[in-house]
Amino acid sequence: MPTGFSPTNAAAQPLSPSAASSLLETLDPFDLITDEVKNSYLRCSYKWSFHHTPTLLLQIRDRTLEPWLAWAMLALAIRFVKDPPPPFTTQTEASNAFAAHARQMLQSDVENPNISRVQALLMLTGHDWGAGNGRRAWIYLGMAIRLVEVMDLTQELKVPRNRMPTREEFIDAEVRRRTAWTCFLMDSLLSGGKGRKRSLAAADMAIQLPCERESFVFGEPTCTEQLDRSMRMPLVTLAVGEVGIIGSSLRCANIWGKVARWACSEDMKNELPWSPTSQFRQLIYELEDWKRLLPQRLQYDLFALHSHNAVEQGQAYCYMHCIYFMSYMFLHRAYLPVLGPQQNGVGADEAPASYNEHKDSWKNWQKTSRKELVRNSTMVLEMLEEMRTFGVYFLRGLVPWIGFTIYTAVGVMLYSFHFPSGDDDPQWREKARERVIQGCLFLKDMQTQWPMAETWFETMKRMQAYYRSVTGQAPTPASPEERQALRRAMIDYGALQPSPVQKPIDSSKPPDSTIVQTNTSPPQQPTSQEALPAQLPNQNIISPPSAMTTTTLNDLSSSFSWSTLNGIPPLQADDTFSLEAFDSAEIEEMMNNATEEFWASFPGEVGVGY
Repeated sequence: MPTGFSPTNAAAQPLSPSAASSLLETLDPFDLITDEVKNSYLRCSYKWSFHHTPTLLLQIRDRTLEPWLAWAMLALAIRFVKDPPPPFTTQTEASNAFAAHARQMLQSDVENPNISRVQALLMLTGHDWGAGNGRRAWIYLGMAIRLVEVMDLTQELKVPRNRMPTREEFIDAEVRRRTAWTCFLMDSLLSGGKGRKRSLAAADMAIQLPCERESFVFGEPTCTEQLDRSMRMPLVTLAVGEVGIIGSSLRCANIWGKVARWACSEDMKNELPWSPTSQFRQLIYELEDWKRLLPQRLQYDLFALHSHNAVEQGQAYCYMHCIYFMSYMFLHRAYLPVLGPQQNGVGADEAPASYNEHKDSWKNWQKTSRKELVRNSTMVLEMLEEMRTFGVYFLRGLVPWIGFTIYTAVGVMLYSFHFPSGDDDPQWREKARERVIQGCLFLKDMQTQWPMAETWFETMKRMQAYYRSVTGQAPTPASPEERQALRRAMIDYGALQPSPVQKPIDSSKPPDSTIVQTNTSPPQQPTSQEALPAQLPNQNIISPPSAMTTTTLNDLSSSFSWSTLNGIPPLQADDTFSLEAFDSAEIEEMMNNATEEFWASFPGEVGVGY
């Protein structure tokens, strides 16, 4: 048992942040860094790739790692362990306490920049993003970027002109580069939405991309390409290294940053997306070039996924391609009709200025774009099916961005199920239903590691209820509180936290957890109704397929009603969604205000717009 924890504390009530911080002041963090914690952290090292693993393990062994880094590491890794350390009652509670303690240590001396402080700020940014603290994540990322600029980490170190760098010199230079590149990666991925412009542009990064992992681990001096694929060989000729998964992920993240900026601009409303000169087409070209220029081993297919998993690079491989999938889905979902196959372009009030002039072309474009959107979401959910076969230890190493990509694909699949196209294969709809259920089960399990996933799961339930109401399957009107909660869930699609200007939801009303399951057989008189439990069985780790019992799948499926033919009266009429009680003007307002904002929002919204 770690020093400083007494057995009597184990049964204590959840600790407040101040009480937890006081408790941790006298505790040595290295007493908590067990082999399980180290292995859990290293499984996510593709996201925080700046640690030289042999040096990191030696520093942990010798207890010489900076304490703020040790606490930040614990904040990220403790969520994956089997049992929380006493006196904490859950892994999430322990994670938040460790992050708060690391944050307190950094704030006391943040004006003295060094590499380890930048790294700890980045790790805390990742923790807060996954925990749902979006504004704090964005602020701490900004602090890390300012330190990177102060320390000139976006420029190559001056090296001796007449000799090869030593092993230690190369490792130090690579740590600097990887720290700066992690800032660039997170700045790109979290950009977009309200008031979140990238601070680090591609032109600012005058350093080579990270080398392959083996060269870094063994300290073998290597020269790699820069972000724009140019090569700047130093005066002393070095071996030319390949750009691996991390470097390719950075190039794709740079494209995502452009996608996010485009999607929150007005430009898309004033261009023809099929035109070769449109920004949409230029971004598609960049994505396709990125994919085409990947080395053969990094090209996406399920065989390569299994191969990378065999060499312990499966999570990094999925992460890289999830950035690509997200970019592609966000480009195409911008042109999806907001609520079913409308006849008036992309939305009642959002049709491009060129719509009337090119009405037939727009209709054909929407049809083609929807097909591409569904195809990509299908690939994401097929990838999820394969990932689940890899078992618990693989799933423990998935970072929130992968979960958000799955969430986005599930939302697209749920939409396409309720509003099918005449081009859809009839057998595809049943497969779509299964994939939505499997995706939601994954999100339900993921929330035990990353609290952000709880919002994703609940939003899927509300989307399903709303789509049922629109298609006339929910005969009972929603209460004002439920309507408000539903609209907020739609607007905050992927939100890290509610907007600071929104009023809180009335918490006295119990959550909707009794939407019943129906089937796709012809209409018949219902014989039974099955309610979804308030909580599925709590799991500390994401379950592999072998752990998914029939009961668990049925419980999850019962939270979604799938019939497009008729609706079975729910157990609690007040907790279902129906539009029958509203007049046509109010229905149109709900569609325009809620669903258009839902599809137009961005991942990681931090609620900074007042």
